Amino acid sequence: MRADRVFAYGAAAGLIGDRILGDPRRGHPVAAFGRTAAAVERALWRDDRARGLLHTLVCAGGAAAVGALGARAVRS
Repeated sequence: MRADRVFAYGAAAGLIGDRILGDPRRGHPVAAFGRTAAAVERALWRDDRARGLLHTLVCAGGAAAVGALGARAVRS
């Protein structure tokens, strides 16, 4: 299947799901990421560029890893 069709189907499914289910009152993925990023920042923050880089790598790398695992699980 072509990538543009996959994107279109995924976007349509997301729109329909959002219309039917709406945003969850608890456990919203974006809010969960924000709480996790804030906790990582509290643990790692120092006035230092290396620590900022570490924070970015942990948050962005963690999100990318979760996405990759999800994509792998769906393909299986």
